[in-house]
Amino acid sequence: MGIHIVTDSTSYLPSGFAEGHDLSVVPVKVSVDEVFFREFVEISPDVFYAKQKAGAKYSTTQPGPEDFIAVYSRLLASPDDQVLSIHLSSRVSGTLNSAYIAAGQTDPRRVHLYDSRTSGLGLGFMVMQAVKMVSDGAGIDDIITMLDGMQPRTHIYFLVGTMKYLIKSGRIGKAAGVAASILQIKPILTVKDGMIDVYDRPRTMRAALDRIWALIDQAVVRGIEHIGFHYVSNRAEVEAMQMEFTRRTGIPSLLSQLGPGVGCHMGPETVAVVIVDKAV
Repeated sequence: MGIHIVTDSTSYLPSGFAEGHDLSVVPVKVSVDEVFFREFVEISPDVFYAKQKAGAKYSTTQPGPEDFIAVYSRLLASPDDQVLSIHLSSRVSGTLNSAYIAAGQTDPRRVHLYDSRTSGLGLGFMVMQAVKMVSDGAGIDDIITMLDGMQPRTHIYFLVGTMKYLIKSGRIGKAAGVAASILQIKPILTVKDGMIDVYDRPRTMRAALDRIWALIDQAVVRGIEHIGFHYVSNRAEVEAMQMEFTRRTGIPSLLSQLGPGVGCHMGPETVAVVIVDKAV
Protein backbone atom coordinates (compact mmCIF):
# COMPACT_ATOMS: atom_id res chain seq x y z
CA MET A 1 0.00 0.00 0.00
CA GLY A 2 1.32 3.45 -0.88
CA ILE A 3 3.38 5.10 -3.61
CA HIS A 4 5.72 2.96 -5.71
CA ILE A 5 8.49 4.49 -7.82
CA VAL A 6 9.31 2.89 -11.17
CA THR A 7 12.13 3.83 -13.55
CA ASP A 8 14.04 2.37 -16.46
CA SER A 9 17.56 1.02 -16.54
CA THR A 10 19.03 4.14 -18.15
CA SER A 11 18.95 5.77 -14.71
CA TYR A 12 22.20 3.84 -14.08
CA LEU A 13 21.74 3.90 -10.34
CA PRO A 14 24.44 2.84 -7.88
CA SER A 15 24.78 -0.91 -7.49
CA GLY A 16 22.30 -2.27 -4.96
CA PHE A 17 20.20 0.90 -4.71
CA ALA A 18 17.12 -0.53 -6.43
CA GLU A 19 17.22 -3.75 -4.40
CA GLY A 20 17.76 -1.88 -1.16
CA HIS A 21 14.81 0.44 -1.76
CA ASP A 22 12.31 -1.94 -3.38
CA LEU A 23 12.55 0.09 -6.58
CA SER A 24 11.24 -1.41 -9.81
CA VAL A 25 13.57 -0.89 -12.78
CA VAL A 26 12.35 -1.79 -16.28
CA PRO A 27 15.34 -2.63 -18.50
CA VAL A 28 15.79 -1.24 -21.98
CA LYS A 29 16.81 -3.73 -24.66
CA VAL A 30 19.89 -3.99 -26.83
CA SER A 31 20.53 -6.30 -29.74
CA VAL A 32 23.74 -8.02 -30.68
CA ASP A 33 23.72 -9.54 -34.15
CA GLU A 34 19.90 -9.33 -34.16
CA VAL A 35 19.44 -11.09 -30.80
CA PHE A 36 17.82 -8.87 -28.15
CA PHE A 37 18.89 -8.76 -24.51
CA ARG A 38 17.67 -6.78 -21.51
CA GLU A 39 20.59 -4.68 -20.29
CA PHE A 40 22.04 -5.75 -16.93
CA VAL A 41 19.60 -8.69 -16.80
CA GLU A 42 20.63 -10.76 -19.80
CA ILE A 43 23.85 -9.03 -20.85
CA SER A 44 26.42 -7.06 -18.88
CA PRO A 45 27.85 -3.79 -20.15
CA ASP A 46 31.37 -5.17 -20.46
CA VAL A 47 30.22 -8.18 -22.49
CA PHE A 48 28.19 -5.93 -24.79
CA TYR A 49 31.02 -3.44 -25.33
CA ALA A 50 33.46 -6.27 -26.10
CA LYS A 51 31.08 -7.53 -28.78
CA GLN A 52 30.56 -4.01 -30.12
CA LYS A 53 34.33 -3.49 -30.34
CA ALA A 54 34.66 -6.84 -32.14
CA GLY A 55 32.32 -5.59 -34.87
CA ALA A 56 28.96 -7.07 -33.90
CA LYS A 57 25.87 -5.41 -35.33
CA TYR A 58 23.95 -3.68 -32.56
CA SER A 59 20.90 -1.56 -31.89
CA THR A 60 18.68 -0.57 -28.99
CA THR A 61 14.95 -0.49 -28.37
CA GLN A 62 12.66 0.62 -25.58
CA PRO A 63 10.86 -1.81 -23.28
CA GLY A 64 7.51 -2.91 -24.66
CA PRO A 65 4.16 -2.01 -23.04
CA GLU A 66 3.95 -5.59 -21.79
CA ASP A 67 7.09 -5.03 -19.70
CA PHE A 68 5.45 -2.10 -17.94
CA ILE A 69 2.07 -3.82 -17.62
CA ALA A 70 3.70 -6.64 -15.66
CA VAL A 71 5.31 -4.16 -13.25
CA TYR A 72 2.29 -1.88 -12.84
CA SER A 73 -0.11 -4.78 -12.29
CA ARG A 74 2.11 -6.16 -9.53
CA LEU A 75 2.48 -2.80 -7.79
CA LEU A 76 -1.24 -1.92 -7.94
CA ALA A 77 -2.36 -4.98 -5.99
CA SER A 78 -4.10 -2.85 -3.36
CA PRO A 79 -6.77 -0.25 -4.23
CA ASP A 80 -4.72 2.37 -2.34
CA ASP A 81 -1.53 1.77 -4.33
CA GLN A 82 -0.19 4.36 -6.77
CA VAL A 83 2.75 4.32 -9.18
CA LEU A 84 5.02 7.19 -10.18
CA SER A 85 6.96 6.07 -13.24
CA ILE A 86 9.99 8.30 -14.02
CA HIS A 87 11.82 7.81 -17.31
CA LEU A 88 14.46 9.04 -19.71
CA SER A 89 13.70 11.82 -22.13
CA SER A 90 10.85 11.09 -24.52
CA ARG A 91 12.80 13.05 -27.16
CA VAL A 92 15.45 10.35 -27.45
CA SER A 93 13.51 7.16 -26.66
CA GLY A 94 10.06 5.62 -26.96
CA THR A 95 10.27 4.23 -23.41
CA LEU A 96 7.79 6.71 -21.99
CA ASN A 97 5.36 5.99 -24.83
CA SER A 98 5.40 2.30 -23.89
CA ALA A 99 4.71 3.31 -20.30
CA TYR A 100 1.73 5.44 -21.42
CA ILE A 101 0.25 2.50 -23.31
CA ALA A 102 0.76 0.26 -20.29
CA ALA A 103 -0.83 2.80 -17.94
CA GLY A 104 -3.90 2.92 -20.15
CA GLN A 105 -4.19 -0.85 -19.98
CA THR A 106 -3.80 -1.04 -16.20
CA ASP A 107 -5.18 1.96 -14.31
CA PRO A 108 -4.39 5.42 -15.71
CA ARG A 109 -5.85 7.08 -12.61
CA ARG A 110 -3.24 5.43 -10.40
CA VAL A 111 -0.21 5.36 -12.73
CA HIS A 112 1.48 8.76 -12.95
CA LEU A 113 4.13 9.20 -15.66
CA TYR A 114 7.01 11.65 -15.62
CA ASP A 115 9.36 12.68 -18.42
CA SER A 116 12.72 13.54 -16.83
CA ARG A 117 13.96 15.05 -20.13
CA THR A 118 17.37 13.58 -19.33
CA SER A 119 19.06 10.23 -18.79
CA GLY A 120 21.88 8.57 -16.88
CA LEU A 121 22.39 9.94 -13.39
CA GLY A 122 20.41 13.02 -14.42
CA LEU A 123 17.45 10.65 -14.28
CA GLY A 124 19.01 8.60 -11.48
CA PHE A 125 19.33 11.51 -9.06
CA MET A 126 15.66 12.38 -9.67
CA VAL A 127 14.66 8.80 -8.93
CA MET A 128 16.77 8.64 -5.78
CA GLN A 129 15.23 11.86 -4.49
CA ALA A 130 11.72 10.60 -5.30
CA VAL A 131 12.42 7.40 -3.36
CA LYS A 132 13.57 9.45 -0.37
CA MET A 133 10.45 11.61 -0.47
CA VAL A 134 8.22 8.52 -0.55
CA SER A 135 9.97 7.20 2.55
CA ASP A 136 9.42 10.60 4.20
CA GLY A 137 5.68 10.37 3.51
CA ALA A 138 5.37 12.83 0.60
CA GLY A 139 2.48 12.63 -1.86
CA ILE A 140 2.58 12.32 -5.65
CA ASP A 141 1.98 16.03 -6.29
CA ASP A 142 4.81 17.08 -3.96
CA ILE A 143 7.20 14.63 -5.60
CA ILE A 144 6.32 15.86 -9.09
CA THR A 145 6.85 19.45 -7.94
CA MET A 146 10.29 18.43 -6.68
CA LEU A 147 11.11 16.74 -10.01
CA ASP A 148 10.04 19.83 -11.92
CA GLY A 149 12.37 21.87 -9.75
CA MET A 150 15.30 19.51 -10.34
CA GLN A 151 15.07 19.62 -14.13
CA PRO A 152 16.57 23.08 -14.68
CA ARG A 153 19.20 22.45 -11.99
CA THR A 154 20.47 19.27 -13.65
CA HIS A 155 23.41 19.56 -16.04
CA ILE A 156 25.11 16.83 -18.09
CA TYR A 157 28.43 17.37 -19.83
CA PHE A 158 30.08 14.60 -21.77
CA LEU A 159 33.03 14.03 -24.04
CA VAL A 160 33.19 11.26 -26.61
CA GLY A 161 36.32 9.92 -28.23
CA THR A 162 34.60 10.08 -31.61
CA MET A 163 31.26 11.34 -32.88
CA LYS A 164 30.77 8.32 -35.14
CA TYR A 165 28.67 6.34 -32.65
CA LEU A 166 26.23 9.22 -32.10
CA ILE A 167 25.97 9.91 -35.80
CA LYS A 168 25.38 6.22 -36.55
CA SER A 169 22.69 5.93 -33.87
CA GLY A 170 20.78 9.04 -34.91
CA ARG A 171 20.64 10.12 -31.23
CA ILE A 172 22.56 13.33 -31.84
CA GLY A 173 19.48 15.56 -31.83
CA LYS A 174 20.16 19.26 -32.34
CA ALA A 175 23.84 18.55 -32.85
CA ALA A 176 23.10 16.78 -36.15
CA GLY A 177 23.38 19.99 -38.15
CA VAL A 178 26.96 20.51 -37.05
CA ALA A 179 28.05 16.87 -36.96
CA ALA A 180 30.18 17.08 -40.09
CA SER A 181 32.02 20.14 -38.83
CA ILE A 182 32.89 18.64 -35.44
CA LEU A 183 34.13 15.23 -36.48
CA GLN A 184 37.72 16.41 -36.19
CA ILE A 185 37.36 18.25 -32.87
CA LYS A 186 36.44 17.16 -29.33
CA PRO A 187 33.09 18.78 -28.57
CA ILE A 188 31.54 18.94 -25.14
CA LEU A 189 27.99 17.70 -25.50
CA THR A 190 25.06 18.26 -23.19
CA VAL A 191 21.36 17.49 -22.91
CA LYS A 192 19.17 20.51 -23.63
CA ASP A 193 15.38 20.43 -23.84
CA GLY A 194 15.57 16.65 -23.69
CA MET A 195 17.92 16.32 -26.68
CA ILE A 196 21.65 16.01 -27.22
CA ASP A 197 23.22 19.31 -28.17
CA VAL A 198 26.69 20.82 -28.49
CA TYR A 199 27.76 22.83 -25.45
CA ASP A 200 31.28 23.84 -26.52
CA ARG A 201 33.80 22.97 -29.25
CA PRO A 202 37.34 22.57 -27.95
CA ARG A 203 39.79 21.34 -30.57
CA THR A 204 41.69 18.84 -28.40
CA MET A 205 40.80 16.36 -25.67
CA ARG A 206 43.12 18.17 -23.25
CA ALA A 207 41.30 21.46 -23.84
CA ALA A 208 37.95 19.70 -23.51
CA LEU A 209 38.90 18.14 -20.17
CA ASP A 210 40.14 21.50 -18.92
CA ARG A 211 36.78 22.99 -19.89
CA ILE A 212 34.94 20.23 -18.04
CA TRP A 213 36.96 20.96 -14.92
CA ALA A 214 36.12 24.65 -15.28
CA LEU A 215 32.42 23.77 -15.43
CA ILE A 216 32.80 21.60 -12.33
CA ASP A 217 34.60 24.41 -10.48
CA GLN A 218 31.81 26.82 -11.40
CA ALA A 219 29.25 24.36 -10.04
CA VAL A 220 31.17 24.06 -6.77
CA VAL A 221 30.94 27.83 -6.38
CA ARG A 222 27.18 27.75 -7.08
CA GLY A 223 26.70 24.81 -4.72
CA ILE A 224 26.37 21.15 -5.65
CA GLU A 225 23.48 19.01 -4.44
CA HIS A 226 24.51 15.88 -6.36
CA ILE A 227 27.35 14.99 -8.70
CA GLY A 228 28.18 11.81 -10.56
CA PHE A 229 30.75 10.57 -13.05
CA HIS A 230 29.96 8.14 -15.89
CA TYR A 231 32.32 5.84 -17.75
CA VAL A 232 31.79 3.30 -20.54
CA SER A 233 34.87 1.13 -21.06
CA ASN A 234 37.31 3.57 -19.48
CA ARG A 235 36.70 3.13 -15.75
CA ALA A 236 40.29 3.82 -14.65
CA GLU A 237 40.36 7.19 -16.41
CA VAL A 238 37.01 8.38 -15.05
CA GLU A 239 37.62 6.97 -11.58
CA ALA A 240 40.86 8.96 -11.43
CA MET A 241 38.85 12.05 -12.35
CA GLN A 242 36.37 11.32 -9.55
CA MET A 243 39.21 10.85 -7.07
CA GLU A 244 40.72 14.16 -8.12
CA PHE A 245 37.34 15.83 -7.58
CA THR A 246 37.17 14.33 -4.08
CA ARG A 247 40.70 15.53 -3.32
CA ARG A 248 39.87 19.05 -4.47
CA THR A 249 36.45 19.47 -2.86
CA GLY A 250 35.62 16.70 -0.38
CA ILE A 251 32.11 16.61 -1.88
CA PRO A 252 30.54 13.10 -2.10
CA SER A 253 30.01 11.80 -5.63
CA LEU A 254 28.87 8.71 -7.51
CA LEU A 255 30.69 6.64 -10.12
CA SER A 256 28.46 4.77 -12.57
CA GLN A 257 28.98 2.82 -15.78
CA LEU A 258 26.74 3.69 -18.70
CA GLY A 259 24.98 0.53 -19.79
CA PRO A 260 24.68 -0.36 -23.48
CA GLY A 261 21.23 1.25 -23.74
CA VAL A 262 22.99 4.63 -23.72
CA GLY A 263 26.69 3.82 -23.87
CA CYS A 264 26.56 2.10 -27.25
CA HIS A 265 25.59 5.46 -28.79
CA MET A 266 28.43 7.31 -27.06
CA GLY A 267 31.44 5.09 -27.63
CA PRO A 268 33.94 3.41 -25.29
CA GLU A 269 35.97 6.54 -24.43
CA THR A 270 33.08 8.61 -23.11
CA VAL A 271 33.57 10.76 -20.00
CA ALA A 272 30.40 12.23 -18.51
CA VAL A 273 29.72 14.45 -15.51
CA VAL A 274 26.22 14.96 -14.11
CA ILE A 275 25.71 17.90 -11.75
CA VAL A 276 22.60 18.93 -9.83
CA ASP A 277 22.91 22.46 -8.44
CA LYS A 278 21.64 23.19 -4.96
CA ALA A 279 18.22 24.79 -4.90
CA VAL A 280 18.38 28.52 -4.28
